[in-house]
Amino acid sequence: MKKKFAIIGIMMFSASIFLAGCKKDESPVLPTITLKQSAGYISASTTAAYGDTLNFGITAKYNGTDNLVKFQIFAEGTKLLDSTINTQTFTFDFYSVKSILAKEVWKFVTIDIAGNSKTDSVTITGNFGDILTYNSITFGAQNNTTEKSFLSFSNSAATLYFQAEAFNNQANIDMFCFYENTASHQNMMTLAAPGSTITGIFTGTTAPDFYTSKNITFFVKTTLTTAQYDAVTNDAVVLASYDPANQFKKAKVLTIGDVYAFNLQSGKKGLFKVTAVDGTETGTLQIAVKIQK
Repeated sequence: MKKKFAIIGIMMFSASIFLAGCKKDESPVLPTITLKQSAGYISASTTAAYGDTLNFGITAKYNGTDNLVKFQIFAEGTKLLDSTINTQTFTFDFYSVKSILAKEVWKFVTIDIAGNSKTDSVTITGNFGDILTYNSITFGAQNNTTEKSFLSFSNSAATLYFQAEAFNNQANIDMFCFYENTASHQNMMTLAAPGSTITGIFTGTTAPDFYTSKNITFFVKTTLTTAQYDAVTNDAVVLASYDPANQFKKAKVLTIGDVYAFNLQSGKKGLFKVTAVDGTETGTLQIAVKIQK
């Protein structure tokens, strides 16, 4: 009988060791990750406008036993940082800017020497601006008597004017259309603004040459396709497409399929794509426009 109890005791002791071992394997003590709570730092999922600065401060701590050996940062699944470390506490501050994505997930991972890992993440949702869309705006070049040559985006509208009308609304004129193909200027079908200093295209006393209020519009030729233009639903791509280092006071040699970004005197930015061109001094230019509301 004593022998039987001894065997049972050994079996119970062995079982307790086995169960304790299973419990440890199933519930390891993980390292921790915390996001800095200070003002100006992102500590939870939030919203941001295109180009906003995203400040992150991350602190990873060991589980009290196993040193941290790895720290990683991912943005939308792309690994941006993969740092090998050997420490009990790791702190890392960095910043980025909000992209054109409607949502972007930032993930932070730390791994300890025992293989235990901890992950935290935040989602930045785009708080982008609304746009106005004009599917078809048709200009006439300088000698076209049936289509208007001057365009204003004032008062959240796209308004076209003939030359004489434009002179009476010169403070609102954002661009005009003309065709020029001379030995010294092969601009072909072009958009420019009164402040571009282009002279000698329109004639008479109401020509832009004689404006006393001359708005400047800058143009940037983009690499956007027409399909990418069509997909734009807010101002994120509009803003991202405008490159001040490559801005000009005219958009020349306009061709079907071209997509330009522009910046008005008012500060509003937009995109236009060229949908039709009849390149003569009496010809026409047709564009579609998406502009900040």
